[in-house]
Amino acid sequence: MAAAPFSAYIDTATRYASVATLADDPAGLTCSVTVGTRWAATGKASRLLGYPSFEEAAASVKDGRNDALLVAGAYPEIRTFFFDPELRAVEAFVGPLPDMVFAAPPQDADLERFDVVHYHPATRKLFESRVDDRTAESFHATSNSAACKAALAHGGRAAAITNATCAEHYGLKVIEVLSVGTPMSFVVFERRK
Repeated sequence: MAAAPFSAYIDTATRYASVATLADDPAGLTCSVTVGTRWAATGKASRLLGYPSFEEAAASVKDGRNDALLVAGAYPEIRTFFFDPELRAVEAFVGPLPDMVFAAPPQDADLERFDVVHYHPATRKLFESRVDDRTAESFHATSNSAACKAALAHGGRAAAITNATCAEHYGLKVIEVLSVGTPMSFVVFERRK
């Protein structure tokens, strides 16, 4: 099993010693980490650990390494966790996401059209309604971090739909804020006993 690339201690007097979620970047740039950190700080968890996928995070709960799994409601495959015989949903809450932005490497940020735009499937509606007419091609990314990395690696005329935290971390210039602090549901799963 892969080690968690992201780990942060939150609090000591909490419901869970550790909660696993999505964070495919050591800087913990996902919406799940941003919202999860705020949630954990309300006495829910002492430690938040991020894994490259929700599935790897779930595996860490099922094998006992972590106490709970935190999954964003917009994750297209969340249904698999509801019907996993080893997991059970125990809590749901709504938390505001970081702003979702359309961003590009600084040298490309003034372009009106792009060769390619990278985005996470959860932001498909933002792509379709606000960005689709500005690009020749689009690609799904596994996370907001992956979308930023792909835009940078493309070598030119590339952009990403990502969260503002990722855009800033990777040095992308925000072209447009597509969604300001949108509330999203999150579900907490525990291992069935």
